Amino acid sequence: MNSISLILLLAKKRLTPLIKNPIGIIISMFQPLIFLVLFGTIFSSVFSGFGNSNYAAYILPGILIMNALFGGIYLGMSTLDDMREGIFNRYLIAPKNNLVFIAGDLVYIFTFQMIQSFLLVVIGFFMGFKLPTGIVHSIIFLMAPALFSCVIGTISIGIAVLTKKHSTMITLMQFLSFPLIFLSSAFMPSNLLPKWISIISQINPVDWVVRASQSTFNHSLAMNYYLLIVLSLFITVFICKSTYDVQRKK
Repeated sequence: MNSISLILLLAKKRLTPLIKNPIGIIISMFQPLIFLVLFGTIFSSVFSGFGNSNYAAYILPGILIMNALFGGIYLGMSTLDDMREGIFNRYLIAPKNNLVFIAGDLVYIFTFQMIQSFLLVVIGFFMGFKLPTGIVHSIIFLMAPALFSCVIGTISIGIAVLTKKHSTMITLMQFLSFPLIFLSSAFMPSNLLPKWISIISQINPVDWVVRASQSTFNHSLAMNYYLLIVLSLFITVFICKSTYDVQRKK
């Protein structure tokens, strides 16, 4: 079996349980959905997002990124399940490059996030949200959170391979998720944030993705942020591969 076929097979393996039980797709994005409905409703009279749209329309890009962050962090849980079932050991002895197994997980999480982002956009449509003008900008808007989920997913996989503990992954989720989200412009424009949060947000990867997503509503994309996302993905994949290589040598 060639590498491309194996990558698709591994991605299909992850997606199959969701295809058989699609309600899991909704359940896994329950928390971001609650944020969208509650925050969008409570603060709709306080802030007008893009142009004449409401606050719910403003925070939807941030909600997509929050969902992508959660999905990426939990990707490591799947790796831990593979370890428990002995599947991971088969990967290590297989005559394939470790990048193939990492890529299979990334194709899965990218596809999964695209599906969830689409569903959240559909819900947001009834709350006043509109996609960016043009098919290309709309696709890029949906792709930004999915790419970010791949970045977080590779970090999560690497940590899972090194620690081999569910408790570590849960701690990581609790420690990183909300600080990263709220120390960004996901829920409030940067000019309305306290100065110290604005300074921190400049090195916050969540804020990079928020700004990249929001730029699709303008005439020109914020390519510097998209380049940062892609560069981060390459770096994290390389680091994640290194963790696989270490385990293979043991």
